[in-house]
Amino acid sequence: MDRQAFLDRVREALSGAEVPPLPEAFPPTPASAPDAEPERFLRALEAASGTGELLDRGALAEAIARHATSLPSNGRAAVVSPDADPFAGPIDAGLAEAGFDVIRPVDGASWRRAASTAALAVTSARLGVAATGSVLVVSGASSPRAATILPEHHLVLMPVERLVASLEDAMPAIAATAAESSAPFLMTGPSRTSDIEMHMVVGAHGPRSVHVLLVR
Repeated sequence: MDRQAFLDRVREALSGAEVPPLPEAFPPTPASAPDAEPERFLRALEAASGTGELLDRGALAEAIARHATSLPSNGRAAVVSPDADPFAGPIDAGLAEAGFDVIRPVDGASWRRAASTAALAVTSARLGVAATGSVLVVSGASSPRAATILPEHHLVLMPVERLVASLEDAMPAIAATAAESSAPFLMTGPSRTSDIEMHMVVGAHGPRSVHVLLVR
């Protein structure tokens, strides 16, 4: 059965079905929070094995240099995604001070090649969830997915105004990305899995470290 025929059968089966309305308010969950304070986000990020800090824009270049210098020296190249370009000046200054080559690939193929050998990816995020320390990555031309899964380390630069309190507050923004991205995802700290004999492995499906700079 082809796709269209399958969807037609589903629509026919559901025609006339009564759909109950959504509740006006959802009960709180562990991913709920009363506010979107930066300190709450940073505590939740640390609990998820990530790191971060709140700083003024004027201190951004120094913070980038400090973080990049702290990384292992087995690679000194960084890919920078277009969504981080509002911070291009501090990014270039900080990475140059840390001795990194700055790479801004121009298409999908060059992104995959550069990101597969880069030690660091520098991106932004659509929003951050204070309750969980998660950031919403909307993959696409301005935020290539390769930047978030191939380099060993990930540096996220995000205006503090993009924080929301809870996961339920993030849902409308996630739904709104449907027309621009087929794979938006929430990233909570470094990649980790215990699929094999319940042994925790960090960096199996993505970066070994995630550092978030919340910019005032």
